[in-house]
Amino acid sequence: MFKIKFVMLSIMISALVSGCASSGSTLMHQHSVVEANRGLVGAWVVTASRPAGVGKNLLTFSSDGTFFRSGDTHPVLSGGHGAWKRVGDKEFDATYIAFRFDQDRKWIGSTKTRIHITPGPGDNEFTGVAKVSTRDLKDIEIGVSEVRLEGKRIQVESF
Repeated sequence: MFKIKFVMLSIMISALVSGCASSGSTLMHQHSVVEANRGLVGAWVVTASRPAGVGKNLLTFSSDGTFFRSGDTHPVLSGGHGAWKRVGDKEFDATYIAFRFDQDRKWIGSTKTRIHITPGPGDNEFTGVAKVSTRDLKDIEIGVSEVRLEGKRIQVESF
């Protein structure tokens, strides 16, 4: 009788351990799938080739379709807030708005920037084009420019 109880207990423990190992490996697999398919979600350092010269921006794309931009143009341009979406197999569009200020920090208008992004050439890189619309306080367009972009995903580095 003791031997039968021991065997039954051993079988139940084995089944429980197997189930835990299986769900753990499933979680690891799901995590790696999310990592591989996250598209633009994450934080990026972006080099912008502007008409006035090369600059740097930080872009953070959220999974809910919003994104935020900060750049080297502070304090004459605020941080930007916008939205993004997938428009093709390997293409994304985004739009953001930022406020413009003069040298005395007086609000003088905004910029509306539309971006087209293509992932690659590496897994954590993208290239893109931005069309910038400079606007006055009445939201009337007063200038346009085009900017080339190269992004690199910010990675966690070992401590």
